[in-house]
Amino acid sequence: MLLAGLWCLQPAAHAAPGNSHAKYDATPVNVRDRAMSHFKENYAWVVDAAWYTTPGNNLYCFFHQGNIVNRVFYDKHGDWEYTLLSYPPSVLPKSVEKLIHGSFGGYRISFANEIRRPGQDPYYVVNIENANHIKVIQVEGDQIDIRQSLIKG
Repeated sequence: MLLAGLWCLQPAAHAAPGNSHAKYDATPVNVRDRAMSHFKENYAWVVDAAWYTTPGNNLYCFFHQGNIVNRVFYDKHGDWEYTLLSYPPSVLPKSVEKLIHGSFGGYRISFANEIRRPGQDPYYVVNIENANHIKVIQVEGDQIDIRQSLIKG
């Protein structure tokens, strides 16, 4: 009888894949719970968080940090996609400010957005202007690209 019991257990031992991943073996987690867990790990100090759902069932959280507006975006599985920070020119890192002024003399920085993505350096989308023009530029590393150029009218 003992031999029959051991024989029944043998196929079960070979049915499980040898290289299983904990992420897939875990019990499914509610999308909102997964996003909230990430948020609490990274933004535990936030007191004014407001959560929203996009038409595509993605989630994002909106909150303030002094004069910085933060929006943290999660995909429909609750995984962090990116964080968008919007702020006045005084918050922009000095290295980015110096790079912009070196390339666009005579322009002043009017507003900045910083985009943070998993595993990548942040990049910046910055509004600059002078008496006659408004430009929206993207700064990534040492590279600047003009995304939009408008004439004041």
